[in-house]
Amino acid sequence: MSANFNHEIQVLINGSSMSGSGFNRKEIENITGKNVASYIYEGVSVHDRYEMISHFFNMYPDGIETVIYEINPVLLSGMKTSENTYTHFYPFMDDKTISDYIKRNSPHARDYLIHKYLRTTRFESRSFVDVISGYLNFSGNIKTNTLDTTLLRSLVSERGQVYIEIKDADRKVFEETMYKIREHKSNVILVMMPIYYLKLQTYNSESYNDLCRYFNDFSLGAEGVSFIDLNQDSLIFNPRYFSDLLHFNVYGQQQITQLISKYLMCNFKGSLGSI
Repeated sequence: MSANFNHEIQVLINGSSMSGSGFNRKEIENITGKNVASYIYEGVSVHDRYEMISHFFNMYPDGIETVIYEINPVLLSGMKTSENTYTHFYPFMDDKTISDYIKRNSPHARDYLIHKYLRTTRFESRSFVDVISGYLNFSGNIKTNTLDTTLLRSLVSERGQVYIEIKDADRKVFEETMYKIREHKSNVILVMMPIYYLKLQTYNSESYNDLCRYFNDFSLGAEGVSFIDLNQDSLIFNPRYFSDLLHFNVYGQQQITQLISKYLMCNFKGSLGSI
């Protein structure tokens, strides 16, 4: 899901479906007075995200003020949450960076060539929905369903069972992404998105803390980079904010949008601080 790539941009939101459910791009614009674009796709890996950032800065080589870069517990773990994510990028194949990326990831040359030269094949039903949403300038979350906590009791027995790994290859790609953003004189806000507490507690607490420590230490050592963890009690313990364990409904999006907007307004001028 990408939006607002056709005008002056001050803020870019880059991430997965967690960002799509958590940030209301238009409302951030209304609160901050900044022009905001989103470049978000479901299930994208840290490698996909590098290509997304490269593609964006091909269009905006002079840089922007700030990139909101969503992070999550599995981002650097080598774990894939979705297969064939390269197909999301078919509509952008005219960009050489994206074209080369698709070519590297396509299982068959025929697949690449068909989408390269038959332009209509680049768009599927999911893409049309995104295009229409972007054309209508809509970025709100329309989900109102909330978590049924009675169905989540089994997660209690899984507490601390999921160990979070930091793979060297993924860490290097992440750091290369950060350096690319900074090369374009843009600030970065690393945002750990909220996860419903029963799901969050399935992660081994020591390994989760190690991951947050890595992001925090990286931000302290890199000029123009800050880190915030939105796994705050006021968010993660409230089932009324979640449509599922990892995604938010309209009420959760309102809360997260307010938090990030406040952060942007406090930190656009001067040093990057905390919310």
